Amino acid sequence: MDIVVSILKMLGGLVLLIYGMKILSSNLKKLSGGKLEKILLNVTNNVFKALLVGFLITVVTHSSAATTVIVVGLVGANILTLKNAIPIIMGANIGTTMNSQILRLANISSNSLLSLLTPECFAPILLIVGLLILEKGKKQKTKDIGSLIMGLGLIFTGMMTMMNVASTFSELPILTTILQKLSNPLLGVIAGAIVTAIVQSSSATIGILQALSTTGLITYNTIIPIVLGQNIGTCVTSIFASIGGNINSKRVAAVHLYFNLIGTIIFLIGIYSYQSFMGFSFWQDAVDMGRIADFHTIFNVVSTLVLLPFLNQLEKLTILTVRESKKNKDEDLEESNHLVVLNTLDDKFKTIPTIAISNSSKVISTMSDLSLKNFLRSIKLVEKYDYKLLDKIQNCEDNIDKMEEEVTKYLVGLENLDLTIEDNEIISSLLNIESEFEKVGDYSYRLAKTLENMNEKDLDFSKIAKQELKIMFDITEETIIKTQKLYKTKNIKKGIDIEALKEFYGLKKEEIKAIHINRLKRGSCNVESGIAFLEILNICESIIKHCENVSEISLIYTKKTDNNENEFKVNNLTDKFKNEISTRLKSYKKKYNFNY
Repeated sequence: MDIVVSILKMLGGLVLLIYGMKILSSNLKKLSGGKLEKILLNVTNNVFKALLVGFLITVVTHSSAATTVIVVGLVGANILTLKNAIPIIMGANIGTTMNSQILRLANISSNSLLSLLTPECFAPILLIVGLLILEKGKKQKTKDIGSLIMGLGLIFTGMMTMMNVASTFSELPILTTILQKLSNPLLGVIAGAIVTAIVQSSSATIGILQALSTTGLITYNTIIPIVLGQNIGTCVTSIFASIGGNINSKRVAAVHLYFNLIGTIIFLIGIYSYQSFMGFSFWQDAVDMGRIADFHTIFNVVSTLVLLPFLNQLEKLTILTVRESKKNKDEDLEESNHLVVLNTLDDKFKTIPTIAISNSSKVISTMSDLSLKNFLRSIKLVEKYDYKLLDKIQNCEDNIDKMEEEVTKYLVGLENLDLTIEDNEIISSLLNIESEFEKVGDYSYRLAKTLENMNEKDLDFSKIAKQELKIMFDITEETIIKTQKLYKTKNIKKGIDIEALKEFYGLKKEEIKAIHINRLKRGSCNVESGIAFLEILNICESIIKHCENVSEISLIYTKKTDNNENEFKVNNLTDKFKNEISTRLKSYKKKYNFNY
């Protein structure tokens, strides 16, 4: 019974350690206000800079898993390339070893002046101070600081609990037997990988080893394979993060696995070859907490130094082994985007607002692509009606509606998190923009249904009417394209173009409408066809109006950059850029001139 109680206490200490790490990591990310992700976004092709960034962010967050999950999201969203992600992951692997270096403080001699800094002394103080700040703090940021301090206190409380319990294991024959079995390289690696995969924390596995080292039973030949194995087991987190993601997300997880797997194989061959032929004098010596931490650090540093020159080969290996299915390659644009882009709206990225917002923005960008595609398909029905094309338009419209529904739910879910003011503003603008692009899709579909109705009644437009519609379609198409560019670049010049196109379309519509009504009066145009003609003009005008709305919403939240006055709303553009709009109007009159 005493053994059972001791094991339960050991597990309790482990839970405190893991929970403390999670609290510390989550609150550090909150307090960073999205800065950690933004730092990763600024990583260039400079390998050493990427390596350093991965290391520092992991040291700050106390979690290589958190860094890797962020990288999986950024690569999956096509913000980072796979090649740039590899050194970041390598840096994260080195950064996570700093946790074990911190935990070694628990083994500081009581005779040392540093004993006052041991967890036994300051862990309770951290918990008390953290709780007081958490309870008395009025601002959320203050409460987050309190939670962070408590997390650090829990980490060391859990470590001390495990150490105290482990000290009672020294006389247990079964522990000696287990440790002897784990000195087998293969069994040790497997055990280390399994335990780390279960707890999903390499730091926790190292913490267990460090706690058990206080028994004096842990030797070098025991800890080496286990430490190597835990580096493989920690890859489970990134693999889970990539599930449901696109091909790039899966490749990042594979890179993480390959790096640790290759490093483990190199170390196993090197260490055990030397031990077989030459022999290490310390092989059977007991190892303390500090030596375990040191070996953990040495493994990741050496693995990085060895594999860093082979980044290209590591990337090629990943691309070769994690291939995109032929089905995805052969899908139409709207189908592949619908299936792949929506997968990026994963709940696991909701704790990383930068990625969640970026992924949502990409879904909305895809919606705009599909809306334009459906508009271009619909206008083809004017010259030649095609039932198969109408089916494609219907399917595409269903996809747009589905994307609008999913991205709305996802963005609304983000609003429940602790976000910065800027993030909240961006989410609000995205919710409005995706609604506007969805309406562009709706009107494109409505255009197709209008032409379907004409086909069922065996109606057609006159040659001159088709030429007039061609002009209006071209103006509408240009407006949609410029709106897409404005959404992606936030360039105020595109807003001026859209404003000018809207004004020009209104003038052109009144001109063509007057000519068309005269045709109706003369009886040279079928009345039902004439009504459909006017309906199509109104549909195009509505599409342009929704494009203008996107322009306005996009520019409202755009900040000043390079002294450009991008903060002006579209309703101010006419006054502010009157001359530019006038110039564009003249160019559009020449471009879309039609001689009757």
